[in-house]
Amino acid sequence: MNSEILVLAGENEPWVEFLAGKFSLSRVDAAALPQVLREKGWSVLLLSKREAERDGWALCRRIKTSVGRVLIGLVQDVSLEPPARTAWADDLLDPAAQEEFSLRVANLLRIVQANSCFFKEQKGVSVLGNGARKFCGENGFLPPFRVAGRMALDPEITEYFVRLLSGVLNTTASFIPVSATPPWLSEDPNLAPFDSVGLPYCRTVAESAVRIGGVSPCRYHRWLASLRAVIERRPVTLPCPGGLMLYAAPVCLEFFHAKYPLGALVVGTGEIPLGPELVKIGHRLRLSVPLLREKAGIARTLMQRSEQVAACQLLESAAEYLAREVSYRYNVAYHEFLQAGACQQLFEKAPAEDRYPTAALERAEKLAAMGKLAAGLIHEIRNPLTSVRGFIQLLAEKKPPGDREREYLDVVLSEIDRANEIIRNFLYLSRAGKFRPVATDLGRVVRDILMIVENQAALKGIRLVSECAPDVPAVQADPEQIKQVLLNLIQNAFQAMPCGGQLTVRLYPDAAGKNVVLEVEDTGVGIPPEHFSHLGEAFFTTKEDGTGLGLAISYRIIEDHQGKISVQSEEGKGTRFTITLPVNPGQ
Repeated sequence: MNSEILVLAGENEPWVEFLAGKFSLSRVDAAALPQVLREKGWSVLLLSKREAERDGWALCRRIKTSVGRVLIGLVQDVSLEPPARTAWADDLLDPAAQEEFSLRVANLLRIVQANSCFFKEQKGVSVLGNGARKFCGENGFLPPFRVAGRMALDPEITEYFVRLLSGVLNTTASFIPVSATPPWLSEDPNLAPFDSVGLPYCRTVAESAVRIGGVSPCRYHRWLASLRAVIERRPVTLPCPGGLMLYAAPVCLEFFHAKYPLGALVVGTGEIPLGPELVKIGHRLRLSVPLLREKAGIARTLMQRSEQVAACQLLESAAEYLAREVSYRYNVAYHEFLQAGACQQLFEKAPAEDRYPTAALERAEKLAAMGKLAAGLIHEIRNPLTSVRGFIQLLAEKKPPGDREREYLDVVLSEIDRANEIIRNFLYLSRAGKFRPVATDLGRVVRDILMIVENQAALKGIRLVSECAPDVPAVQADPEQIKQVLLNLIQNAFQAMPCGGQLTVRLYPDAAGKNVVLEVEDTGVGIPPEHFSHLGEAFFTTKEDGTGLGLAISYRIIEDHQGKISVQSEEGKGTRFTITLPVNPGQ
């Protein structure tokens, strides 16, 4: 970028030397600064936070009042400092994190140039859509650091996640925006936290008469946990005054590879204390110990270590989804703002690897984050299902065979098993593929699977044919996963031949000898052309009792093995699935 950056700093500031190697800098003194800014038009000013805070932000006030559209970046002296926002600054920069420092300065220049193009065309904010207007102020598009709390996040989605976490984990959950003081005391509506207090015990602790910094110890510690998370840019833990463990995950807006903390999701995890520890908590928080014991007994949960890990993973997935959501909304709004100001040249001049990711990619990443969240929720659903199944089985075993109630209970058990199978398949589909290769004889895999299904084929009137070449090389593959793919395809073929037919499995090396080809061909009803584009999509099925996961998992497994699946089909004549697997993946 060619825009010049004005610097107000002493002679021995190391961050100035660092930036001089990447940007065009011009040093100015405080007296000449307003005139220089007016003469050069819009620009970026960098100065130390310590200098900016003197005399009640007098210098920044004067610049913003007289020049208006200049963007001010404050260089902080201490790295571990809350990234709290002020009306007189457009970013808070940490020179200790040099890569992030450079990215954020470049982003200030991007916003300056976008605003320059927009107002040069004499366009008003009113010409923009609602999405872009949301991130605009009187001086143009807001830098990412100026975006705060409810301004950025969709309140309905955020509140839903907070209530969902509170309900699933049976505890307290909050989204707490970045704030220098507990945000419950702020008059800024954008800093209002989202709270859901689940346990009776937590509600009692939260209503303690004790106050720290103007709020209850419960709120104060949740705010401290959120601050640590956004300062350190990672999930953190902190003991809560009620004896639980607070777990906080940061939510950041990402813009051109730089991350700007908006706040953190915070939940309580662990066991509610009893005995002497509860007495100490009651005295410390000025709470009635008998009342506290009663509420602790009502809310008593014994969260195992594995469940605490699952709870933390669920929180991180929710935070990641919110981060993707706000990043997508902000970046799309920025793109719209550029188009309104005819600033497309900003994209065209930028290196390809530094351009704003397409909306499609952002949406895909957001959906991927949603998938991780869904996987966490489904994992939580499976735990109570296991308990329910155990009790139903005990009840069923007390009933004699042939009893009508036992038949009902057997139906319930079979449906629970079906739900567990769907959950197992979904969890496999949603997790990152783990390819553990061993030298695998696919001919042996084919023989094993055909042996398993031969009785089923005979009952359905289906003839099995195996055509395996003798010189097929071993492939680096997970044999159990390949068996699952082959079994899924054969079962689909059986269902496509309700009146019998022929199923042929072929195995042979390709002409170059670098791949092995596995074909599963049937003489069934075929696949309608309009369904081809949906093959491999989760939950797409034409079967009344199907889940649509079998083929999706098969595609996923072959993708993990760096192979591919293709399909040929003609209605009324049959279908052939062709799997191509590399002999040595990665070569």
